[in-house]
Amino acid sequence: MRPRSFPFAALLVLATLSAAAQPPTSPLGPVSPTTGLVLRDDVVRALIQESSGDRIHDGVQRLALMARDTQLGYADAAAWTMAAAQAAGLQDVHLEAMKDGPQWRATRGELWVAGPHRYRVTSYADQPMSLPAGNGSFEGLGLELVDVGLGTRDEDYAGKDLKGRVAFTRGHPSATLRNAVAKLGAVGVVSSYSTPPWNAPHRMDGDFPDQVGWAMVPPGLVPQGTPTPFLFMISDRQARELRAQLQAGPVKVDVSVATEAFTGHLSIVSGVIPGTRAGEEVVLTAHLDHYKPGADDNASGAATLLELVRTYTTLIRRGVLPPPVRTLRVLWLPEFEGTRDWFSHHGADPVRRVAQFNFDMLGASLTRAHSRFQVSYTPDWNGSFVNAVSESTVAFMNRFNSVAYPPRKDFRIGSVTGSQDPMDVHMERYGRGSDHQLFNDHGIPGVAFSTWPDDGYHTSGDKPENVDPTQLHRAAFAGLASVTVAAWAEGPAALELARLVAVHGVRRVAEDEFRARRDLAATPAEQLPATVRLARAVVRAAYQRERDAVRSCLPLGAPAKPVQAMTRALENAESQALGRLEAEGKARGVSLREPAPSEAERLARAFVPRRVKGQELASFDELARQAAAASQPRVAGVQAAMTAAATALRESGESELRFYQLPDALASYADGTRSVADIRDAAYAEYGYVFPVEALQDLFELLVQGGVMTRIR
Repeated sequence: MRPRSFPFAALLVLATLSAAAQPPTSPLGPVSPTTGLVLRDDVVRALIQESSGDRIHDGVQRLALMARDTQLGYADAAAWTMAAAQAAGLQDVHLEAMKDGPQWRATRGELWVAGPHRYRVTSYADQPMSLPAGNGSFEGLGLELVDVGLGTRDEDYAGKDLKGRVAFTRGHPSATLRNAVAKLGAVGVVSSYSTPPWNAPHRMDGDFPDQVGWAMVPPGLVPQGTPTPFLFMISDRQARELRAQLQAGPVKVDVSVATEAFTGHLSIVSGVIPGTRAGEEVVLTAHLDHYKPGADDNASGAATLLELVRTYTTLIRRGVLPPPVRTLRVLWLPEFEGTRDWFSHHGADPVRRVAQFNFDMLGASLTRAHSRFQVSYTPDWNGSFVNAVSESTVAFMNRFNSVAYPPRKDFRIGSVTGSQDPMDVHMERYGRGSDHQLFNDHGIPGVAFSTWPDDGYHTSGDKPENVDPTQLHRAAFAGLASVTVAAWAEGPAALELARLVAVHGVRRVAEDEFRARRDLAATPAEQLPATVRLARAVVRAAYQRERDAVRSCLPLGAPAKPVQAMTRALENAESQALGRLEAEGKARGVSLREPAPSEAERLARAFVPRRVKGQELASFDELARQAAAASQPRVAGVQAAMTAAATALRESGESELRFYQLPDALASYADGTRSVADIRDAAYAEYGYVFPVEALQDLFELLVQGGVMTRIR
């Protein structure tokens, strides 16, 4: 022992204790030259190394055992999730009961071929998806099976006696239920349908012959007091076997179904990681409901939320992270219905919700399910800092994970039991189709993380073995990196975030200007004035979106003066971009003066709608169903225009989710400052499609009549 070394050791211990006593600093800082993120590099490493795709996959396997599209199965999943969330460190974990409504359960469901070699085709016990929700009870022996093809056309039924028989279809069962059962007296339906229309670009019925599709028996199909028909779903392979038997002679089936309809409710699982600033939240959501197995959709998202909670609480407990500035509100709920119900109780809470992150379908293997990982932008009318955060996160992940064995092991996002698939994550323009759309419609910037497409989507093929722990880890990190910025940014860190937003905004507006100028170059001379107007709309919408995104950092604590300087710079850049458009148009030697506005155009410029508070989530489809008879021609006109728009967007290569529930997406532009003509132009900037101004006029007139909108002028 050397006595002189003791004072140094003592000082070292005291210094260590002093450092440990200091609260951890903010995880945010200036833009990192290494990662391009506003997170400190050591925090990035901690988020990667602490989170685990393998843990998430364990949760996926547990949830996939439960049929979460029934009240009993959902309740089991909610109870397990609550216990797991509490074990992970989430606080104030509780159930919020949704309103009562019709529920359904089955105790038996079997379909047999009667003979001569009697065998069981399928059963609810073996494959719950084979007996869709809404089925009625039924017992029958020796029922003749009648092939009706797709079941959508009159000729599918020509010369066929369906009364008391079972209709056999390869098409969507709803059409056959309406035609064969409700009109022609069939007692039930057997269907081999498996591909939803919005998934048709990625797979067709028969591509995966052993998948069983997800369906339901729609309510109100038969008059009250009439027995509800039965519906069995089978695979394409089973259907081909039955058709082969039908070619050899009649096929008869035995059916035994026992079900019960009752009134009940599902519940929302809610909990928090408390923040230090009162009255501010970041919301994290994943839908817990779905069919069994439903591994990617959406056991993956539900289990990922649990891992995000565990990662945060672990790092906070260890002192790597301080408590968040804003409370993290974590919700597991039924998709759409649960979110609507939650907003009905919490939409008016005295809480400022700065962002929402939705986790839905996260884990599909990129190679086995032919999928890709994507992160959505918010809609242009809801510009936010979250877009730049997502962009920078995506760029970082691709940069350090684009090969199977990246040299920077500390930034490698993989798993012990998962694949070595290279990273290939993409930013996608705003699409709908999950709960983030409802938060955006409510004015809260919502981002969606997902893997899409998925070969097993909405089928029995959505199994845990097609979910990749490596992909789950990457999805978890994408969420952690984004949520950390939203929940911890304040003061100087919020200013650094604003700088990141401004930098990424430069790139996005350049892309929008490119699109506008490309369209000008492709326009015939006689159409140039109208196209220049639309090109201006694209540029103006782009710069407005980015100004809104920069300003969204102000409530986080960014100082006003530098933020104002950034927005002025964007205004100057917008003037220059508009000048380039004008110069390009004039260089074509054509007058850019537009003709005098039509009567429809004048009316559209004079009509300024605004959403009625509390009606943010009102659905046009529901309003259309309830519209008076006198309004039905106008409803039909709007629906025809939306169908034409969807067809055009589909043919232009847009994803089906881009125009899902399109009337509601358009209605969200009504902020009390835009006229219907302005909304037409802003929607063109978002979608690249010119919506007929007459149809938009009718859409907003109907929304005003339905009490969803008010007319400012």
